[in-house]
Amino acid sequence: MQLKLLFIYLLFSMKIQANDSLLIPKLFQSLLNKQQLEDNFFKRGSFTSFRQYAKKEYLEADNNVFYTALISYTLNHLKPYLTVDEKIVVDTITNRAKKVFENYRNAKGRLSYNFWPTTNGKVFFPNNSLLSLFKNSLALPDDLDDTGIILSSMNLSDSIASIAHQIMQQFVNNKSGTIKNTYQKYSKYKAYSTWYGEKMPIDFDFGVHCNILSFVNQYNLQWSSADSATYQLILKMIDDKLYLTNPEFISPYYDKSSILLYHIARLMQTKNLPELELKRKQFIAEARELYAKSNSTLEKIILQTCLLKWNDDVELTKQPEIHQLDDLYTTEFVYYTGHLFAHLNYSVKTIANQLAITQFKWFSSAFNDCLLLENLVLKYRRNLTNGH
Repeated sequence: MQLKLLFIYLLFSMKIQANDSLLIPKLFQSLLNKQQLEDNFFKRGSFTSFRQYAKKEYLEADNNVFYTALISYTLNHLKPYLTVDEKIVVDTITNRAKKVFENYRNAKGRLSYNFWPTTNGKVFFPNNSLLSLFKNSLALPDDLDDTGIILSSMNLSDSIASIAHQIMQQFVNNKSGTIKNTYQKYSKYKAYSTWYGEKMPIDFDFGVHCNILSFVNQYNLQWSSADSATYQLILKMIDDKLYLTNPEFISPYYDKSSILLYHIARLMQTKNLPELELKRKQFIAEARELYAKSNSTLEKIILQTCLLKWNDDVELTKQPEIHQLDDLYTTEFVYYTGHLFAHLNYSVKTIANQLAITQFKWFSSAFNDCLLLENLVLKYRRNLTNGH
C-alpha cells in the first residue's frame, strides 16, 4: 500500500503548479511516513507526539490522541482545495486515524473521548514514572476539546453528532458546578466546561470553546443555551482584549495570542457569525502586528494562515524550502500547553501560570508539517475553488 501511494505521488507531484511543486508533495509524503503502521506504544494510524516538562531538554513520548485528531481534522477541511490524487492520500491518512480514536473513547461507552488511551485502565502522564503513580487518583476525565475535534474529523451522521451534543449539555458552568478559576465577571456565563468529569472543577478555555462551537456549526446543530452562552463569553473576552493581553489565563491549553486568533479564524469559517465578522479588520490588523514581531517560523505560518482564512490581501512572505525550516521541528513554539493546577481556583491558577515548573508542552512534528501544508494549500489553491 505504501509503495502504491509513493507511486501516486510521483505521478501527481509532476503535475501541480511550480510554486508549490516542491513543498506540498513533500509535506503529504512526510505525513504518510510519520503515521504509525504498527501497534506499539503509539497505536497504528496515530502520529507520534512528545511531551516536554518545564524547560528540560529531553522529551518524553506521549501517546495522546490530540495531534492525530487535529491532523485528521485539518486535512479533511483542506479537501475542497486538493487534486483527486491528493484526496486519495488524505482519505488514506484519515481512515487510518479513525481506527485509532476507538482506543480513546470513554471506557463505559459514552460518546466522549479522553486525551490518553482508555483501553487498558487509567493513564496519567505516560512514560513519567513519578506522575504515573497518581493515575488512580488524578487520571484526567474525558474532555470536550478532544471530543469535539475527533467528532469533527469523522464525518458523522447528524444524528450521532446530535447525541454527542446533547451529552455535552450536562457539563456546563452552574449546572455541573460553578467555575472558580476565572475572573468574577465571567463566572455568570453558563458556558461549557473543558471537562466531562463530575469531580473535575469547571474550567473555561477560549480555544476549547472555539473548538466546541466549530463542531456544533460543522454539523449544523441547533444552538443550545450553552452554545449561546459560550459564544457570548468568547465575544466578551474578545472585547476585553484578553486574547492579546493575557492569553494564558483565558486559555491555559492554547496559551498564545496567535493560536487564539487561529481558533477564531477557524470558527469564523464554520458559520456566518455577524459579531465576529464585524471584527474581521481588527483581527487582520492584530495578526499582521503579531506576525511582524514574531521570530518563530511556526508562529508566522499560523498567522499567515489566519490572514488567508480572512481573505486578507497583504503580501505574504514566501516560506523557504522545507529543509531550511529547522525551527519548525523545535519546541520553542508549541501549539498545545498544559499547566498543572491551572484548573483549580483563581489564586492557584494565577500562580501556576507564571511558573515554568508547572508547565508541560506537547509537540508533534507531524502536526507542524500539517500546519505548513494548510498554509501552502490555502496560499496557492484558495482562488481555484469555492470551498472553504
